[in-house]
Amino acid sequence: MFATVTLSLLALAVPQGPDEVLAHYTLAGEQRAVTSTDVALEMAFHLRRRDRGRDGTDVLVDSLLTEQAARRLGLMPDDAKVKAYWQQLKEQLVAAGKRPEDFAVVRNAGDERWLHEFLSVQIAQDRLVRRELGLGEQEQVSGDMRKLWVGEARKKADVETDPDKLPLGVAARVGEQEVPLIELGRLLLRTSEDFETRRYIQQVAYLECIEALAQQRGVELTPADLDRAIDERRKQAQRDPRYRGVSFENLLEAKGLSVTALRTLRVFRAQLLLERLTAILHPDDALRQELVAQRQQVLDAVGPRRRIGVIFVRALAEPNALIKRTFEQAEQHLVEVRKRIAKDGFRVTATIESEHGASRQQGGDVGWHRRGSTDLPDEILKTAFALEPEQVSMPIRGVDGVHLVTVLEQEPMPSDDVLLERLRKLRADELSEKLLEDADVRVVGDEAADAAHSEGGGK
Repeated sequence: MFATVTLSLLALAVPQGPDEVLAHYTLAGEQRAVTSTDVALEMAFHLRRRDRGRDGTDVLVDSLLTEQAARRLGLMPDDAKVKAYWQQLKEQLVAAGKRPEDFAVVRNAGDERWLHEFLSVQIAQDRLVRRELGLGEQEQVSGDMRKLWVGEARKKADVETDPDKLPLGVAARVGEQEVPLIELGRLLLRTSEDFETRRYIQQVAYLECIEALAQQRGVELTPADLDRAIDERRKQAQRDPRYRGVSFENLLEAKGLSVTALRTLRVFRAQLLLERLTAILHPDDALRQELVAQRQQVLDAVGPRRRIGVIFVRALAEPNALIKRTFEQAEQHLVEVRKRIAKDGFRVTATIESEHGASRQQGGDVGWHRRGSTDLPDEILKTAFALEPEQVSMPIRGVDGVHLVTVLEQEPMPSDDVLLERLRKLRADELSEKLLEDADVRVVGDEAADAAHSEGGGK
């Protein structure tokens, strides 16, 4: 039977050189590279305490125990056996309606000979199980049998996988042998889908950029800075009614973290650097002046939100077989619909009359928005922020139809202190986006495709 663990372990044998370049980006006008080692380490540190990282660590440990035992007992298979086994697995995949390359780990591995080197460990584990249980060569080894063998091997080997009990750069310890954290990262990288790899590539580039800017501005983080930041986040969690009765440590644990891990997490340190840099580039006095001088713009960006309801009817200047109303006919129809709302309510009427499928299922609810939102047409936002709660607008003409708009709920006006806090967060987000935009991250495969596209005249 084709086991899932086979595809996970498969990555272990695929060498991925530390200098393999996955992407390029720009930092201070210079071209920089993001390598597989950069991404693997970032993934390992970020995921090692989460389910995926813990599963990957178990894969590394189990593979090491298997190979050690098999070599000691002379049970490692020869190359011909491994090739035959790989062919059998591929046939089973095809019979199940799948292709080997559909799996990220197979696609990322590339050269099959490295797959064979891995598969030798898988075959060796089956041989060890048969030997332990006295099974014949042709008898099937089940997943439960493998788990039983691995469990017993772990007990004898003194395995440690708790990050808090291991040095920073170690993923696991098996007896006296340490498994480097980079091996976990390489496993995670090889088993990642393309979109996830791209996300971590961007994360690596962003972290490099923000650390470079902090160095340029003379911003450093001391142990006391980290202590204060963690204490502030603990207080924020205690004030949040959603977390009442839950300790800060338990909240971190739910995210696969601990206080110790948080202090070493590069992403957390980058958040603190971003806050410090924002304070330098946008000091509080400047933000207060902005609030006074441009209060409406600030309110549009970070002020109270409104939960908006919309009933939409399609219309065209020249109707066709699919859209049968003119704008004038749609407006007349919604005038009648508006009268029914007073009797049946907005939500019920919207589920019947609105022609916007997604919001119709929600009773016309299109969610919470600020005046400066870019998620809704401006004519809807402008109308919604001029209405009283539950008041329904007259028909409003848009680009491709006509709307009725209402305010389902609204937030109270925040204090100036809260507005300043939100404005500071907005400026931090803008700085973060600007750093990533300026980095202009280009994944290697994308660069080749762009070049081929340009050479082909953009066809």
